[in-house]
Amino acid sequence: MNPIIEIHNLNAGYENKPDVLKNVSLTVFENDFLGIIGPNGGGKTTLLKAILGLIQP
Repeated sequence: MNPIIEIHNLNAGYENKPDVLKNVSLTVFENDFLGIIGPNGGGKTTLLKAILGLIQP
């Protein structure tokens, strides 16, 4: 089965601030059910924005 999303060693954050995501790796296959949970400021939205290409890692 081929992955539909594959990320290796992602570092992402916002300008003039430390990276929120450090060395994140993730593989998602078709028909996987994925939940992204965590505390406020934990990087959930940053991860989705990086996956969608809305921010540059």
